Amino acid sequence: MKRIIIYVLLLLVVTTACNDFLNPDQGLVVPESQVPKDEVELRSISLGLYSLQQDLVEQIVMLGELRGDLLTVTNNADPDLREINSFQITENNRYASPSNFYKLIASCNKVIRIFEKMHPEVLDKNSPISNYHRMYGEAIAMRSWAYFYAVRIYNEIPYIPETLNSIEEINAYVNSPGEYTDSIYIDYAPNGIDTKTVFDTTFVYTDKKFLNQDLMTRRCIKDIKEKIRVVGVDYSNKDNINDVTWNTTVWNEDGLKALLVQMYMHIDNYNDALSILEPTFLRRSMQVGDDFIKYAVDDRYAGGKWKNIFEGIENNEHIFTLQFQKTQSSWQLNNLQRYFSIIPPNVYALKPSAKSIRLWESQWKNYIIQTTVPKSDPIENLPLNKVYTLDPGTPGDFSRGYGKSYIYVKNGLAVDSATVAEVLKLKRLSFWDEVNELMRGVDTVVYKYTIGKSTFDRNANFIVYRAAAMHLYAAEIMADRQYTDGGSFRHDIGFAQFYIYNGDYIGTNDNRRGVAGRAGFSAYGGKAVDQPQYFTFDPNTNEITGYKPFASLLDKQLYMEDIIMDERARELAFEGERFYDYIRIARRRQKAGLNGNEWLATKISESYPAGQRADIKARLMVESNWYLPFILK
Repeated sequence: MKRIIIYVLLLLVVTTACNDFLNPDQGLVVPESQVPKDEVELRSISLGLYSLQQDLVEQIVMLGELRGDLLTVTNNADPDLREINSFQITENNRYASPSNFYKLIASCNKVIRIFEKMHPEVLDKNSPISNYHRMYGEAIAMRSWAYFYAVRIYNEIPYIPETLNSIEEINAYVNSPGEYTDSIYIDYAPNGIDTKTVFDTTFVYTDKKFLNQDLMTRRCIKDIKEKIRVVGVDYSNKDNINDVTWNTTVWNEDGLKALLVQMYMHIDNYNDALSILEPTFLRRSMQVGDDFIKYAVDDRYAGGKWKNIFEGIENNEHIFTLQFQKTQSSWQLNNLQRYFSIIPPNVYALKPSAKSIRLWESQWKNYIIQTTVPKSDPIENLPLNKVYTLDPGTPGDFSRGYGKSYIYVKNGLAVDSATVAEVLKLKRLSFWDEVNELMRGVDTVVYKYTIGKSTFDRNANFIVYRAAAMHLYAAEIMADRQYTDGGSFRHDIGFAQFYIYNGDYIGTNDNRRGVAGRAGFSAYGGKAVDQPQYFTFDPNTNEITGYKPFASLLDKQLYMEDIIMDERARELAFEGERFYDYIRIARRRQKAGLNGNEWLATKISESYPAGQRADIKARLMVESNWYLPFILK
């Protein structure tokens, strides 16, 4: 195959000013004579990668959430969305193609090759760190991210040689029978393109490296550890940008570490995940003004302030965020608000599932359990009528749930929080006629991507990594350490509760609250793993309906795993990870000799209407139905 010597500079002209870096309306093709030579021009290229990464957001959210248990379709949903929701995705579904992932991978390959040839010092581990090292690391990080997110969708995908850096070449490589020949490879001189350096070299690839999830994840980790010395270019003070959120909205050192944690969690490498989590996200001291802990899940976003996380860029919660409409001229929009909002001209194609609403509304603050049987008695001697809810407390997660992650809309207007609180109180009293009257004609709406937005904005940020997710990963490690291959931790399963409920995992008084704790919820006696049993509660009245003893450490671990999944739902709903959370834990249970397929299929199918549950569960019992076929065209 003869390669045309034209350079597509990723939606950007190399002479672009800094404040126009992300303008998709600029020229697409840069001729040979304009190949970049200096740092500013090279930065234009590397920033162009973000437009391609942003193109993946909608696909990531739809496939990650609509196949989970927190989101469902409305009557306005188109056939593609319905296919995703029913796990019957066809080849022509607009979300099925891996093409956008491989466009980003191809472009990263191009940038990587340019830096390796024009600035070979990026390959020298002893060379002084420069912005060229940072941009080089940025491209490798973004490529690793694309590979990892793609392999979770398709289960087995090709790892592409770096000499292939256009989607056309990748298509030909993937779809060609037998070996693949790539000819007319273009080299780069240090001063840019020198036609004398263009030579006719032939690369023959006989082994098309299709890697499964574990192999691809390990390959990405290897690329990062071997090739990246530093990542993150600070241009916030150049060209009058003065944007304090700049380093959060481009790949940075903490974003790279969060990606590594996510990949280590996927392959159950808890030792390496924890070695990053503890110093970076759990104990990160910052000497700025009053001492505080960066990324601490503390009172800065407690209660009603939780919504601030989604109204803008919050550097103490956001780790890496893809920001839409970087400048007024960019207009890099997404369709999330269009699909979720019920206000015309938005289409309201998707809404929260009944299960997701129940997870927020079944939370209770300040409840008290009373038992008349001594703790020393065997649990078998604990009659249910001797254990009761002395005070049911106050229902509803109004910090993260109503008015933040979701709202009710009636006659085109949002129902006020006071009315919703009244409805929950009426449910507690079993006044169902009054409940039905208040809720007649109400629609449920995803609100997380509309907070602080007007009807036509469609520019919600997409948070790739944030602090609460890292703390919940830490809880997961503490709960599931039995599943690791060797190694030990100095904490026991009880520490999983600390990351969730009170943040007191280092014994200091620094306002840490835990993920649920900053929303005002604690473990109390009913959900704490330091008790000999756990209780089940009526979601509407908070009355105890039953209990079950912990028969073993494994019982406690599995119980905590479910608690963590419920907490991930309340905290991280609709952010793109729900289905992959289920896959991660189901795969782990399978490796431990447990029926992970049954667990995943049951959990997800129970969110569907009764008439669909059996069919959905049957589909999900077959692991191949968790993944899409890899068809690149």
